Amino acid sequence: MRPQNNAMKIEARDYRSGLPLSISIEKGVYKKIERIPNSHDSLSFPWIAPGLVDLQINGFGGIDVNSEGLSSEQFEILCRKLFENGCTHFLATIITRPRNSYQKYLQKLNQLHCALPLNCIGFHLEGPFLSPSEGSRGVHRIEWMMKPDLSWLDEVMEASGGKVKLITIAPEIDRELSIQFIREAVALGSAVAIGHSEASWEIIQSAVIAGAKLWTHLGNALSPVVPKFQNVLLDVIASDLPYASLIPDGKHVPMVAFRALTKALGSRVILVSDAMAGAAASPGIYHLGHIEIVVDPQGKAIEKQSGRLGGSTLRPFDGVFLAHKMTGTPWWEWWDAYSVRPAEILGIPHGLKEGNEASFCLFDLSPRPFLRELYHKGKKVYCSSQ
Repeated sequence: MRPQNNAMKIEARDYRSGLPLSISIEKGVYKKIERIPNSHDSLSFPWIAPGLVDLQINGFGGIDVNSEGLSSEQFEILCRKLFENGCTHFLATIITRPRNSYQKYLQKLNQLHCALPLNCIGFHLEGPFLSPSEGSRGVHRIEWMMKPDLSWLDEVMEASGGKVKLITIAPEIDRELSIQFIREAVALGSAVAIGHSEASWEIIQSAVIAGAKLWTHLGNALSPVVPKFQNVLLDVIASDLPYASLIPDGKHVPMVAFRALTKALGSRVILVSDAMAGAAASPGIYHLGHIEIVVDPQGKAIEKQSGRLGGSTLRPFDGVFLAHKMTGTPWWEWWDAYSVRPAEILGIPHGLKEGNEASFCLFDLSPRPFLRELYHKGKKVYCSSQ
């Protein structure tokens, strides 16, 4: 890596082809990417891949995004801990809360975001328009759930400075109103996902036509007993929904089920962590907003009161290789599922391409996957001490 006059050159192995590349970076973007011919020492080069993009970060490194006491110092710790784990872009995720609290809290998050323009690129609102059914609600509070509200949408967009980039809803709770909501949200610049939902295939298709792009953490917030043929899993697979996210920690979706879903969905899969404060932290008691979560020594995050899963402790960099281990699918395919594809949902040009933002990971694979360095907009923001 040779920096010079706000420019640098990096030599590394392309994560998909393995070919040695010479990459010139200027003003935070890839200026020139070319293959190095007849390189005899390329095996010593690190691998290079686009930075990971996580659409669902509830917390990380001991910090809860949903905490009323979230400070600028804590927010910076969270962002930098995510840098350490390969994440160059993420959405801070707000779970269901009282309707009248969104405006003030999003104003606060927007102020933190503006003061610390690191890897947080906006906000994901997971709720309050979710299904209150016992199987679908997860750990979200039923009493704070409601039908889609267009005036609420205007309020949160204004409060966030337009930084609400993803909203998860259950469209079956009011089909007609949900379709209007999806269209309006998309027009205002937010992607829309379906999740915590029992939507039928017909309702999913209507939502897709209106602009929905994603199912949030498929296989979770799902009743353990469903009809053999008419169920959410089959309806999502059969639908025209462009993407479905999965949590590759082996705890939210067991290995065999993960293999089955990823084989059926193919390139429609994206990976998310659904990380909560206990990720990249010690076992113990944490909070997800108002909810008390116990993280056990195996890293399983459980709501203390109900015993339900309450987010994950998955680190994004590890998620790529856990997905590879569970499926046998090449790790570089999972890297795209955790970088380029989620970026597409948000309309962000990402990947190793001239003219794109130079946000990337440098890492080794042997003797184990190991993140060496992370660059964000051409600037080194993390370097391993090992």
